[in-house]
Amino acid sequence: MKNLLESFKKYFVKKTPATDVKLSVRIVFNRFRQVLDSNNRSLEIMADMGDKLGGNYIFDINYIKKSYSKLSDSVFQSIYNLNLLSQNKYLYLHRIFEKINDQISRILQGKAPLDLREPVLFYREISWEMSDEVGGKNAGLAELTNHLRLNVPEGFAITVGAFRDFVEYNRIEEKINALKQKYRKAAKRSHQESVMSAITFAEAGEHETAKEILREEDYLDDSFFWAVQDLFRKGKIPPYLETQLEKALEILRAKNGENCRIAVRSSAEREDLEFSFAGQFETLLNVPADLKQIEKAYKEVLSSLYSAGAISYKDLIMPKDKPMMAMSVGCVKMVNSQVSGVMYSSDPNDLNNDVVIISANWGLGKTVVDGSVDADYYIVLKEEPYEILDRKVGGKKLAAVAVKDGGIKEIGVSEEKQRAQCLADEQIRDLARQAVLIEHYMKKPQDIEWAIDEKGEIFILQSRPLKIVAPLSGAAINITASLEKYSVIMENQGKIARRGVGAGRVFILKRMEDLQNFIPGSVLVARHDSSHFIKIMPKASAIITDIGTPTSHMANIAREFQVPTIVNTGIGTSILKHGDEITVDADDNRIYAGIVKELLKYRITEDMILMETDEFRLLKKILRYITPLNLIDPLLESFTPEGCKTYHDIIRFIHEKAIAELVDIDRYKEVLRNNIAVRLDVPVPTGIFIIDIGGGLDLKEDKNEASFDEITSIPFRAIVKGMMHPGVWHSEAISMKINDFMSSMLKMPDISGMSYLGENVAVVSREYVNLSLRFGYHFNMMDCYCSENIKDNHVYFRFVGGATDITKRSRRAELLGSILREFNMRTNIKGDLIIARTDNITRLEMEELLDYLGRLIAYTRQLDALLYDEQAVKYYARNFLEENYRLE
Repeated sequence: MKNLLESFKKYFVKKTPATDVKLSVRIVFNRFRQVLDSNNRSLEIMADMGDKLGGNYIFDINYIKKSYSKLSDSVFQSIYNLNLLSQNKYLYLHRIFEKINDQISRILQGKAPLDLREPVLFYREISWEMSDEVGGKNAGLAELTNHLRLNVPEGFAITVGAFRDFVEYNRIEEKINALKQKYRKAAKRSHQESVMSAITFAEAGEHETAKEILREEDYLDDSFFWAVQDLFRKGKIPPYLETQLEKALEILRAKNGENCRIAVRSSAEREDLEFSFAGQFETLLNVPADLKQIEKAYKEVLSSLYSAGAISYKDLIMPKDKPMMAMSVGCVKMVNSQVSGVMYSSDPNDLNNDVVIISANWGLGKTVVDGSVDADYYIVLKEEPYEILDRKVGGKKLAAVAVKDGGIKEIGVSEEKQRAQCLADEQIRDLARQAVLIEHYMKKPQDIEWAIDEKGEIFILQSRPLKIVAPLSGAAINITASLEKYSVIMENQGKIARRGVGAGRVFILKRMEDLQNFIPGSVLVARHDSSHFIKIMPKASAIITDIGTPTSHMANIAREFQVPTIVNTGIGTSILKHGDEITVDADDNRIYAGIVKELLKYRITEDMILMETDEFRLLKKILRYITPLNLIDPLLESFTPEGCKTYHDIIRFIHEKAIAELVDIDRYKEVLRNNIAVRLDVPVPTGIFIIDIGGGLDLKEDKNEASFDEITSIPFRAIVKGMMHPGVWHSEAISMKINDFMSSMLKMPDISGMSYLGENVAVVSREYVNLSLRFGYHFNMMDCYCSENIKDNHVYFRFVGGATDITKRSRRAELLGSILREFNMRTNIKGDLIIARTDNITRLEMEELLDYLGRLIAYTRQLDALLYDEQAVKYYARNFLEENYRLE
């Protein structure tokens, strides 16, 4: 069979000059370096732009335009470099880049971004950066259900894009301008009469009356706004939007029955974000899930943009020449509310008072929101076990309830229920617990609407920033003195990746799988940073790592989620103790023992300053197309160019695919045949041939062998050191059972798709190795980059095959996986194939890890023959981790 294979190779394989082969390998590696360099530049620019949203820097429009210009050039260069490296495999990335660039360019020109999404989006489809498309209220509810997994009624958003299409379809802007001309002419005639009247009063000496008459400068009266509202009410829904609405309603009816009822609520662009617009826009409750009814309610909500109250509120908080905001609308399944109300996650009048305030009434929450009833009132301590400090049972004479045919009404409450407490004590504590969790996630005190259904389940209906009317007295003066009584555990260790203050119990992460046990409100402390932390970031008070950089993928995500983060402390996991309470001050780079309440409150008052400048809002808008990371795990099938929604996604994708290009060693097949490799000469029979593409070997003389001492490649030297470790390499053959022997005899490599050279080969430079091994019938490949730059470092490990049956080979893959996970490598196993990887670790950690991987390669060469059952898998895995390398 071997002779047949060799004949096949000689017949089909074309010879290539040795110098050309070696040059092509070096070119590939240099292109890989170019990809890393442009990627790193992009991440550094993204980090700087993200820092500006922390509120600690002043910047202008020129900074935004200049930074974006540098970033777009750098991302384009990364795409170009990847296609050079991959021979144009990923040209589609240019199309993704252009789409994102077009959106950002429109925003920088003062235009609305093109709405590339569906006009109707269910909450499960909405991510945090989509607030411009779905409004603050919808985006907030989507975050609570998608990230915090809180109970939020199922619903969907009709987007701002749909609103603009409605306005254009009905030519509403054109009609509003015509109405302005009409009403201003009529109002001007009336104003002229007022002037004459004022003159008369002035001449009579009644100057104050004259001033009052002249004080009115706006010629548009209420009749104009009523006329505008009618334009919305009488408008027609565009056919495509009608189709999408009907599909969404069908989904809700299928899940909740034909009699499903909907709350149709406003969610304007800035509503519940910078400004609350509390009570200014329309809400229609208990609307039947019928297309015509929902359309009517939708138009009523849109018309409320031009209600007298909304216009007055808008004029108070925005320049009068600013146009009215666009409107998204939420359609949410009604909760069969037995009790409803409002809670404040902090005392709005006194942040020194660590309490949650809850108001409650029977039925729907409208009576509490409107303040039309004497509701129950509870004050709860803002920490476990959430002690109820005070309670007042209100009169509760009225309750709002749903009407069978649609809408709501107020009814009288029986005397017995008036005297009774709406909420059980445990429900009060559960509500307070959720309020604290939401405040922690939103990074500021919250005004929360809630309801409890007939099953006793709590639903969050709305959460918006709570306006704090009284700052901490003398906080700026006294904070330094207050901090002196707390002991500092760490100071000026590491680098600040995201500023802020967070406090909670330490959660030491030993293995990535432990993230599923993360307790909300804890401080994550890990050896390395990882983009996989996104799974718990919404619930983390702060993040501390021993190793990491402020420009890593994880750091960018921390800035998105506003999680205070300090990286590269070097000692976090060894100094901090699991379960201890600490306060992380990522403004001054200190970590205190215990919960420093004064610092947390001071930070809240500092953050209360609204970022209302146009430049701040502009930067926030364009970053939604830059920093969010959707491509987390390269092992998932969704890790594709089509999955790239932001520049961060593109950079992440490019990084992984650049590594994959190095992993693909088909381009090296000619190397051995042209005698440009040297043989590794070490005490164990590795059979490895080495191709040095620059700085990987220091040969003492012109020869075709290299000793261990002549290896200057950092990663390759570490691997070989591990393979030479005493006791790991077993040269003696392990006996196989007859079925394993027959299995190996029947195997023949798939010549058409070979990814090995027929020999063991290492392509090396000083900081890089691509190692391809074939021992018997199993194939092992490693691709590693090990340098002083943490961001560039990676290890890719692949193992498949063996001489035994598929059951034993699969057990060996499981054994490898269990060991690799102990070294914090991410693994993916399919049958007897295992792929594992890690990145963002220091050079010293890389060398230690690669030493162990060298041992693992040697230790497991023949181990599949001994894996008779699952107990054997556990036994040999435990032995390896305990450095017992005997095969018994």
